[in-house]
Amino acid sequence: MQLGIWISIVISAIISFGIAKLFEQPLHWYLFVLIVFIGFFINTVMIILRTKEEQEKNET
Repeated sequence: MQLGIWISIVISAIISFGIAKLFEQPLHWYLFVLIVFIGFFINTVMIILRTKEEQEKNET
């Protein structure tokens, strides 16, 4: 995994906390961790689908 993807996931979690603070929503540390883990999970699924698609393309 590239470093830029990790940085963008963390930055998006920070931005989401900033937006939540702007609208005076409750903030907890575990929500930040949850946002980061969900971002990594979605990225992992995208990588799996991309490699699966590339394998099918190489077979033909």
